[in-house]
Amino acid sequence: MEVPANPEIDLASIPVLEALTFTGVSPQYRTMRLLVWAAVQLVLLLVIFSPFLAQAMFPEREEWAGFAYSQWWIPLGIQALFCGFWLIEELLGFPRKGYAVRDRDITYRSGWFSRTTLVIPFGQIQHIELAQGPLARMFGLKHLKLFTAGGSGNLRIAGIEEEAAEVLRSVLDERTGKG
Repeated sequence: MEVPANPEIDLASIPVLEALTFTGVSPQYRTMRLLVWAAVQLVLLLVIFSPFLAQAMFPEREEWAGFAYSQWWIPLGIQALFCGFWLIEELLGFPRKGYAVRDRDITYRSGWFSRTTLVIPFGQIQHIELAQGPLARMFGLKHLKLFTAGGSGNLRIAGIEEEAAEVLRSVLDERTGKG
């Protein structure tokens, strides 16, 4: 019985993912994400300051007599940390968001603090979907969703301009044999 050959692979000859030319998502998507960030921060600030606003609006109510102002900075500090970290991730992570289509797969990368690179071979793609919520529609953007066999490698590429998303979907439909 002959032992099958199992030659060693030279890892230096394998192409590096960082050498790929990634297509970035639309700058409009950055604007949309920053608007969402600002809206969430405004709501959180209103929630944090609501007891103070309620006491200012209804000072005659007896329930406010024992209200302590001494710990107001704790929720505000937590919110400021959350706000700052999210803003840094949005600003520094945005330039990393991008996708690259090769002969046999699609690659997507994102994130500044927690960097993610996902490669999905076309053979594993089961379903392709384009989605567009009301806010994305206002900005002329679509989100491409790729569903894979087993569901472990599903991918969502958000913030693609409408025309580019349609072209990308038709390329993926052709490559996966779904078109």
